[in-house]
Amino acid sequence: MGKLSKRLLLCLLAVSSLTVSGSVYAEAEGSEDAPKAASAAAESAEPEKARRVEASEKAALSADDAEKYLKKIGSADGYDVYVKEERFDEKLWEAAGGKPKSKKDYTEEQQLLADKIAELKKLGGMVIIDQKTGRAAASFKSGSGIDEGKLWVSDAGRFFVVTDKDVSEVLRLRQAVSTLDSRYAFISADGKTVELLRRDMKRPDEVFRYDGIEEGKAVYKSDSGSFSWLTADRKHFLGAFRYGAENDSFCMLVDDRTAIFGIENKETGYIWWSSPLEASQDRLATGLLADELRSSNMLRYGVPLSRSGNNMLRSGSENDCTFTVSDIPDGIRVVYNYSGAGFKFPVEYTLAEDHLRACVKVSEIEESNSANIATEMTVLGSFGAASDKEEGYFVIPDGSGALVRFNNQRTMQNNIYQQRIYGADITAVPQNRGAVSEQIYLPVYGIVKEDNALLAVAVKGDSNTYLTANVSGQSNSSYNICNFTFILRGTDSFYMSGNNRDKYTVFESGAIKSDDIEMRYYPISKKGADYVDVAERYRQYLLDEQGVKIRSSADSAPLYLDLYGGVMKKKPVLGIPVSLRTSLTDYGQAAEIISSLRDSGVEDMVISYNNWTNDGIKSRVDTDGAPSGKLGGKNGFKALADLIGDSGFSFYPASADRDFLSGGGYNAFSGTAVRISGAYSRIVSYDKAYGVPDGYRRNKSLLSPDCYTEVFGDIADNYSKAGLSGAAPVGLTASLYGDYGKKRISRAQAEALLKEGYEKLDEKLSGGILADRANAYALPYVSHITGVPLTSGRFDLFDEDIPFYQIVLHGVIPYSTSAVNGSPDPEKLLLMAAATGSNISYDMIYEETSELKDTELDGLYYANYKGWTNTAAEECRLLAPLLSEVSDSFITGYEQKGDVIITEFSDGTVVTTDLDAMTVKYNGSVIELGRNNEKGESFRNER
Repeated sequence: MGKLSKRLLLCLLAVSSLTVSGSVYAEAEGSEDAPKAASAAAESAEPEKARRVEASEKAALSADDAEKYLKKIGSADGYDVYVKEERFDEKLWEAAGGKPKSKKDYTEEQQLLADKIAELKKLGGMVIIDQKTGRAAASFKSGSGIDEGKLWVSDAGRFFVVTDKDVSEVLRLRQAVSTLDSRYAFISADGKTVELLRRDMKRPDEVFRYDGIEEGKAVYKSDSGSFSWLTADRKHFLGAFRYGAENDSFCMLVDDRTAIFGIENKETGYIWWSSPLEASQDRLATGLLADELRSSNMLRYGVPLSRSGNNMLRSGSENDCTFTVSDIPDGIRVVYNYSGAGFKFPVEYTLAEDHLRACVKVSEIEESNSANIATEMTVLGSFGAASDKEEGYFVIPDGSGALVRFNNQRTMQNNIYQQRIYGADITAVPQNRGAVSEQIYLPVYGIVKEDNALLAVAVKGDSNTYLTANVSGQSNSSYNICNFTFILRGTDSFYMSGNNRDKYTVFESGAIKSDDIEMRYYPISKKGADYVDVAERYRQYLLDEQGVKIRSSADSAPLYLDLYGGVMKKKPVLGIPVSLRTSLTDYGQAAEIISSLRDSGVEDMVISYNNWTNDGIKSRVDTDGAPSGKLGGKNGFKALADLIGDSGFSFYPASADRDFLSGGGYNAFSGTAVRISGAYSRIVSYDKAYGVPDGYRRNKSLLSPDCYTEVFGDIADNYSKAGLSGAAPVGLTASLYGDYGKKRISRAQAEALLKEGYEKLDEKLSGGILADRANAYALPYVSHITGVPLTSGRFDLFDEDIPFYQIVLHGVIPYSTSAVNGSPDPEKLLLMAAATGSNISYDMIYEETSELKDTELDGLYYANYKGWTNTAAEECRLLAPLLSEVSDSFITGYEQKGDVIITEFSDGTVVTTDLDAMTVKYNGSVIELGRNNEKGESFRNER
């Protein structure tokens, strides 16, 4: 068996057998190569028609009239071919005795002849008559000169005829396989030959000859070594391919005529396609959506003068795009030319050892029409799309992570999932507060289907990317689709005259400032692969290619403690309300809380201290590391730091600088980020009931990324001089935004500035960075992560939550849950912490929570330490044996069946968490929560 046949036998592609009205192939009687079994199976399938219809020829002429008025030049494939001779109308009149000078002089016979001549003039220079029906099948306007003679393509493109140069003899006739599939693919009546025309439809391009049925497809081969696939019934054309680049793991199958390609896994034979091969026959998709499915690239552009930004160009549409495909080392280069709108650029698709790479250099995007500007690009938007006949799911890294199962029937349009990687650009402050949700921290998604899995990573351009997922039906097609779209230029809105209805869209000005685009697709070769394998592959990518260091250590299960020092609170002074610094937890009180927890058996803690300086209390940019006199001054702070150090705990004084008030060298004008609309970006407070700006508190400013270098540098220098070993840059490890004023800092540039800042802290402070949540770009620099979510944002499209973030990072970077005492269901939080290997966290203040009223910290109403120190210590003692046992192990398995979760770790530990019984079992030990145990204890750990 040849190389091609072996590969085709391994291919697991599901081939559609949809039957379309007007299909072109009729099997010749007695064809010895006819795949009878496959044809019978295809005929027995229930036909499902595409929403679109095949091209229809409009020729109208009978065989008798053709014989009477036209010249027959031959027959082929069941059709008689007639041509109109030169001056045919004059010759017909001459044969009839001459044309009367006036129509009023026509006899009945002459009027009939005149009507026939008028009818014939509407037809092209050639007509074919179906021998079975005796009616015209198509007409042809003119022929193009080719080596053999002349090529004639019918008006609707359903036939071509080749004649000699004198148009006196028919050499061959071919009929389109399906005009929905391809304008260029034609088949002989006996089904033995498939012929492709060039794009201009003026010359033949390649001939393929039938080679048999393999894996449910009719295979045709050409002399050049390329091949084409049709469905077994030969009613649908799937593509014409050649083998391109290959390495030890993969080979590339390329269709130069559509820019569709496949990546074949040599180990399994499975092919991941850039677009579904059957997309053109989709029974739900309109023409535009079918073009989208078949597009390897889509570009959205804006028209600033008309403030229009929703114009879409599709490479799968010949009206939108022409392209050229050329070979380059390890892959192909496709130049997309959207000439009508004025855009042209190349995209390179190349194979690496274990992945496919798609790259776009934004500097190579040509914008030749000054009225239009490129705003978004979707590269390989249908890669790995799954039909409604396939089973599987998408892995979405929203919050902790979620699964979207194919064909889940959640087809309402408002269920479409679309979220920006690393969260929204918060410079564009919304008029009303949106729904509280999670964000995407990792620039990835996964596909699991047909016993195969794939990890997709946005390597470059991730700072300006959003992730979209939708299921069949909801996508207005029969396909489940997940993809990245890269924002080239941001947009913003502003309102005229204070009227919320007068909304105007503005675009980011100047040249494209976004980063280059690079996507990678990692096929995962493992029988029964699932989302855990997708997470493991991403973990490997972070460790091998992104410089993430393993910071987790064995036998470690710290309690994460967030303390809050002071806050500004209005108090009456001589009857006048004045904002004063107010202590919530001074240094001595912080020491008391820590000592109490230590004495209660907490052996390890990671402590963050918020609002511990005067600038921090006043919400100013806080970089000097100078203890507040209000909280106990330098001596009090030193005593606290000594206590923490002597106890072997980790200390991370916080610096919350993202949202600030003027003062301390940073003012609300020069230091504030500017929106795309040109307005300053102010962080407003919203009414809790109605979500509208309440106007109660002073609006803070959003720190410009232009200040990051100075801010991080000062923190690193001042904390180091103060003898501090760690820092917690609150708000600057999980939010990303630009500055679109005169400084013109894109999100991509802001990300680069943040990473420079993280590196300074990580180098100068031995304890590194404590991150309050962390986007992927921060992971190489952080030592601890707090507030890791245990759920997704629970969008309507999601089927279930998974701990994708935790599976990626467990055993790499230690992390904690959000505050247990701030949870509405602390028992379930503890159970999920055990199931996901998460350390637990608490928020605490010393003073009564009544002190928080009418302050910006009023959300800490639950945090008074008196009610929580004993509970925190008890819960820490309860979970620490388990968490410390697996602290340096990877999660290698995770499965939830009803209320029971089974988690497997790389050291062999298996943890079984029963959410209903509130028990955790591992290595012969049982942890019981609640009062379900015999002694009525709140907690118990049995060994």
